[in-house]
Amino acid sequence: MALQPLAGVRIVEFSTSIAGPSSTMILAQLGADVIKVESPEGDDARAWPPHVGDRSIVFRQMCAGKRGIVLDLKQPEAVALALEITDTAAVVLQTMRPGVTDRIGIGEATVRARNPEVIYVDMNAFGAGPTGRDMPGYDPMVQAFSGIMAMTGHDGAPPTRCAPSLIDLGTGQWLAMGILAAVMAKSRGQSVQRLETALVDTAFSVVSYQATAALMDGARPPRAGSGNPIAAPYQCYQASDGEFLLAAANERLWQRVLTVLDAPALGRDPRFASAVERSHHRAALEHELNARFAHASVDDWIKRLSDAGVPATRVYGLEEAVVSEVARERRSFQDCDGVPHVRLPWLVDGEPLPSPAPAPTLGQHTRAVLREVGVSEARIEAALASGAARES
Repeated sequence: MALQPLAGVRIVEFSTSIAGPSSTMILAQLGADVIKVESPEGDDARAWPPHVGDRSIVFRQMCAGKRGIVLDLKQPEAVALALEITDTAAVVLQTMRPGVTDRIGIGEATVRARNPEVIYVDMNAFGAGPTGRDMPGYDPMVQAFSGIMAMTGHDGAPPTRCAPSLIDLGTGQWLAMGILAAVMAKSRGQSVQRLETALVDTAFSVVSYQATAALMDGARPPRAGSGNPIAAPYQCYQASDGEFLLAAANERLWQRVLTVLDAPALGRDPRFASAVERSHHRAALEHELNARFAHASVDDWIKRLSDAGVPATRVYGLEEAVVSEVARERRSFQDCDGVPHVRLPWLVDGEPLPSPAPAPTLGQHTRAVLREVGVSEARIEAALASGAARES
């Protein structure tokens, strides 16, 4: 089903990599006309492996549904063309370091002087204050700064990055929601001029309740391993032939685990007498449970626990998950230019959104977009000849 609430809304994107582009990828699939402005070298993500054909899978995913143009913003004529494009925009998104857009001539004040109704969206890493403005921002750096790496992994292991680009993708989702909210507010007569967010804002939102506790008591959250420090048993356990995850986060489920294990003595152990005590003694509980789970296979324990109504699953590799029956039932992938893309996580009236157009080649739509905003053919040819603009 075509869900197009942003049809007719033009978004001009000065953004690279994942965080900003993932937000406008979502909005493009909701009908926005997203014009991605790239440098002559192209978005960094174009070079990231693996590639299918001439395009990175990361770039294909993050830039599906957009139109792409190339402007060399080091040249005055390219800046002039960029401003003529932003004159037609409802939203301008930029993710350069604080101060860069002002220096090159596409900052908020300049854009707004020409287009007073524009929603100017500014994304950075650590904010534009005197401390944060000069701090470089990449997903793992923000994970390291925000405590996420220190609380991820097992005791005794080095700091561990959450493998997906959690902060980048989370920021993209927050940006998309913010832009949707701002466009909706404008449509209802509310004055919205500027949105600003930082990668570190997303990081703190991800660890929100741990952050509140750390601020109040000054203590570092414990390493969680495969579990969660607020519940137990709620982690991976070792069977005779591998690991499986057991999630028994309340008293009812804990009693069912005891029944499956035929282990009433564990239930009488004061260390495990309540959810709070089990959380405080997670290591001891893990030792006791592993000793019992070692006597049967993963499949055997999953069946016994599932039959008793206790959530349990084997630990799958991604290569297994993507070909699972769940992925098939959920129609998790859709074809985009011959490449299976993960769809947006909605079904609308039972159907996924239509497949987006493929990510643009470098400069694919330069000429068409410049024509649309009223640039003359002679000026387009001159810009292409000088390198201020480029096309594929």
